[in-house]
Amino acid sequence: MTPLNKDQKQGIVERINFMKVELKDLTDKYQNVDWETYSVDRETRRNIERIIENLANASIDIAKIMLAGETVEIPGTYQEIIFKLGELSFVSKDLAAKIAALAKTRNVLAHQYLDLKWDLIKPLVKECPIFLNDFINNLNV
Repeated sequence: MTPLNKDQKQGIVERINFMKVELKDLTDKYQNVDWETYSVDRETRRNIERIIENLANASIDIAKIMLAGETVEIPGTYQEIIFKLGELSFVSKDLAAKIAALAKTRNVLAHQYLDLKWDLIKPLVKECPIFLNDFINNLNV
């Protein structure tokens, strides 16, 4: 792994700090949201979906920064970018798969915004704080 330069490290640190705030909000405010609240309360639904999308975007950005210093071609999709982190042993393949699933959900949230997505969202509200904290803690910046 090629060492990160100062600007790359700073970019990752800024995104980590952003992710920590988003994860705290997700955990503190929305951990116990149920289907009824999600389906009826537009503000809660918007906030949860936006937090998850923000977390996915920040994870993708971190992955792109990490890969940019390597002599590898940057993959064409967000999921492939995340999987590449696992292939290059920046993170475990298992963790890469979880973050790649989050990236896939990000695409659904961004492009299928007219549908309720409870089946995608519910597990992420519980699991994102766990695997994204693992991701953050595994970053060497």
